[in-house]
Amino acid sequence: MRSLSLREQLLIALMVLIAVALGIFLVFQNHRQTEKKLSSQLEGQKLQLEQLQLLAGEWEILQQEPSAPVMKQPLSSFIENVARSFAIQDNLQLNVLQQVEEEIEGVQVRLDRLKLDQLTDMLYQLENHRPVLRLSQLNISISPGNRLVRASFQVRKQLGS
Repeated sequence: MRSLSLREQLLIALMVLIAVALGIFLVFQNHRQTEKKLSSQLEGQKLQLEQLQLLAGEWEILQQEPSAPVMKQPLSSFIENVARSFAIQDNLQLNVLQQVEEEIEGVQVRLDRLKLDQLTDMLYQLENHRPVLRLSQLNISISPGNRLVRASFQVRKQLGS
Protein backbone atom coordinates (compact mmCIF):
# COMPACT_ATOMS: atom_id res chain seq x y z
CA MET A 1 0.00 0.00 0.00
CA ARG A 2 1.20 3.34 -0.85
CA SER A 3 1.12 6.05 1.74
CA LEU A 4 -1.02 9.07 1.15
CA SER A 5 0.46 12.45 0.70
CA LEU A 6 -0.30 15.23 3.12
CA ARG A 7 -2.50 16.89 0.57
CA GLU A 8 -4.54 13.70 0.05
CA GLN A 9 -4.80 13.20 3.81
CA LEU A 10 -6.07 16.77 4.26
CA LEU A 11 -8.52 16.28 1.44
CA ILE A 12 -9.85 13.05 2.98
CA ALA A 13 -10.03 14.69 6.41
CA LEU A 14 -11.88 17.64 4.89
CA MET A 15 -14.34 15.29 3.14
CA VAL A 16 -14.89 13.31 6.36
CA LEU A 17 -15.41 16.59 8.22
CA ILE A 18 -17.89 17.78 5.57
CA ALA A 19 -19.69 14.40 5.71
CA VAL A 20 -19.86 14.54 9.53
CA ALA A 21 -21.04 18.18 9.42
CA LEU A 22 -23.64 17.28 6.78
CA GLY A 23 -24.76 14.30 8.90
CA ILE A 24 -25.04 16.48 12.00
CA PHE A 25 -26.93 19.13 10.01
CA LEU A 26 -29.39 16.50 8.72
CA VAL A 27 -29.87 15.08 12.23
CA PHE A 28 -30.57 18.57 13.63
CA GLN A 29 -32.85 19.39 10.69
CA ASN A 30 -34.82 16.18 11.29
CA HIS A 31 -34.90 16.95 15.01
CA ARG A 32 -36.23 20.47 14.34
CA GLN A 33 -38.99 19.16 12.03
CA THR A 34 -39.97 16.55 14.61
CA GLU A 35 -39.99 19.23 17.30
CA LYS A 36 -42.26 21.48 15.20
CA LYS A 37 -44.62 18.57 14.50
CA LEU A 38 -44.75 17.59 18.16
CA SER A 39 -45.23 21.23 19.19
CA SER A 40 -48.22 21.60 16.87
CA GLN A 41 -49.66 18.30 18.19
CA LEU A 42 -49.15 19.55 21.75
CA GLU A 43 -51.04 22.76 20.96
CA GLY A 44 -53.88 20.72 19.48
CA GLN A 45 -53.95 18.49 22.55
CA LYS A 46 -53.96 21.55 24.85
CA LEU A 47 -56.92 22.97 22.92
CA GLN A 48 -58.78 19.65 23.19
CA LEU A 49 -57.99 19.50 26.92
CA GLU A 50 -59.40 23.00 27.44
CA GLN A 51 -62.56 22.06 25.53
CA LEU A 52 -62.86 18.88 27.56
CA GLN A 53 -62.51 20.84 30.81
CA LEU A 54 -65.23 23.27 29.68
CA LEU A 55 -67.53 20.39 28.76
CA ALA A 56 -66.80 18.68 32.09
CA GLY A 57 -67.79 21.87 33.90
CA GLU A 58 -71.02 22.11 31.92
CA TRP A 59 -71.72 18.43 32.62
CA GLU A 60 -71.30 19.00 36.39
CA ILE A 61 -73.77 21.89 36.22
CA LEU A 62 -76.26 19.81 34.21
CA GLN A 63 -76.01 16.90 36.64
CA GLN A 64 -76.98 19.19 39.51
CA GLU A 65 -80.12 20.39 37.73
CA PRO A 66 -83.26 18.26 37.84
CA SER A 67 -83.81 16.19 34.72
CA ALA A 68 -87.35 17.51 34.30
CA PRO A 69 -89.25 20.55 35.49
CA VAL A 70 -90.08 20.20 39.16
CA MET A 71 -93.37 20.93 40.90
CA LYS A 72 -92.68 23.24 43.84
CA GLN A 73 -96.00 22.58 45.61
CA PRO A 74 -96.36 19.50 47.88
CA LEU A 75 -97.91 16.59 46.03
CA SER A 76 -100.73 15.98 48.53
CA SER A 77 -101.94 19.59 48.40
CA PHE A 78 -101.82 19.53 44.59
CA ILE A 79 -103.97 16.37 44.50
CA GLU A 80 -106.41 17.94 46.98
CA ASN A 81 -106.70 21.00 44.73
CA VAL A 82 -107.41 18.81 41.70
CA ALA A 83 -110.08 16.90 43.67
CA ARG A 84 -111.57 20.22 44.82
CA SER A 85 -111.76 21.43 41.21
CA PHE A 86 -113.95 18.39 40.42
CA ALA A 87 -115.92 18.75 43.71
CA ILE A 88 -114.84 15.31 44.91
CA GLN A 89 -112.59 16.36 47.83
CA ASP A 90 -114.97 14.69 50.33
CA ASN A 91 -114.42 11.35 48.59
CA LEU A 92 -110.60 11.67 48.78
CA GLN A 93 -108.18 9.99 51.17
CA LEU A 94 -104.41 10.56 50.89
CA ASN A 95 -101.53 8.69 52.53
CA VAL A 96 -97.90 9.69 52.04
CA LEU A 97 -95.79 6.79 50.77
CA GLN A 98 -92.87 6.09 53.07
CA GLN A 99 -90.81 3.74 50.92
CA VAL A 100 -89.99 5.66 47.75
CA GLU A 101 -86.79 6.25 45.82
CA GLU A 102 -84.45 9.06 46.76
CA GLU A 103 -85.48 12.48 45.38
CA ILE A 104 -89.07 11.22 44.82
CA GLU A 105 -92.24 12.11 46.73
CA GLY A 106 -95.16 9.69 46.63
CA VAL A 107 -98.80 9.65 47.72
CA GLN A 108 -101.33 6.79 47.85
CA VAL A 109 -104.70 8.14 46.65
CA ARG A 110 -108.06 6.52 47.48
CA LEU A 111 -111.32 7.76 46.01
CA ASP A 112 -114.73 6.38 46.91
CA ARG A 113 -118.28 6.86 45.64
CA LEU A 114 -117.35 8.48 42.33
CA LYS A 115 -119.01 8.49 38.99
CA LEU A 116 -116.79 7.02 36.32
CA ASP A 117 -116.50 10.34 34.45
CA GLN A 118 -115.30 12.09 37.65
CA LEU A 119 -112.56 9.48 38.04
CA THR A 120 -111.49 9.73 34.41
CA ASP A 121 -111.42 13.54 34.61
CA MET A 122 -109.20 13.41 37.70
CA LEU A 123 -106.88 10.78 36.20
CA TYR A 124 -106.64 12.78 32.99
CA GLN A 125 -105.76 15.94 34.94
CA LEU A 126 -103.01 14.15 36.89
CA GLU A 127 -101.64 12.17 33.98
CA ASN A 128 -101.32 15.19 31.67
CA HIS A 129 -99.88 17.58 34.22
CA ARG A 130 -96.61 19.40 33.55
CA PRO A 131 -94.22 18.86 35.29
CA VAL A 132 -94.77 15.16 34.84
CA LEU A 133 -96.39 13.07 37.55
CA ARG A 134 -96.10 9.30 37.52
CA LEU A 135 -99.25 7.29 38.26
CA SER A 136 -99.05 3.60 39.09
CA GLN A 137 -100.89 0.69 40.70
CA LEU A 138 -104.36 1.79 39.61
CA ASN A 139 -107.15 -0.36 41.06
CA ILE A 140 -110.79 0.33 40.20
CA SER A 141 -113.80 -1.48 41.61
CA ILE A 142 -117.51 -0.89 41.30
CA SER A 143 -119.49 -0.26 44.45
CA PRO A 144 -122.30 -2.80 44.66
CA GLY A 145 -125.77 -1.56 43.86
CA ASN A 146 -125.23 2.16 43.20
CA ARG A 147 -123.01 2.11 40.08
CA LEU A 148 -120.32 4.27 41.70
CA VAL A 149 -116.63 3.37 41.56
CA ARG A 150 -113.85 3.10 44.07
CA ALA A 151 -110.29 3.73 42.95
CA SER A 152 -106.84 3.67 44.46
CA PHE A 153 -103.55 4.57 42.84
CA GLN A 154 -100.13 5.98 43.60
CA VAL A 155 -98.85 9.33 42.38
CA ARG A 156 -95.13 10.21 42.43
CA LYS A 157 -93.18 13.32 41.56
CA GLN A 158 -89.54 14.29 41.39
CA LEU A 159 -88.37 16.53 44.21
CA GLY A 160 -86.47 19.72 43.46
CA SER A 161 -82.85 20.04 44.59
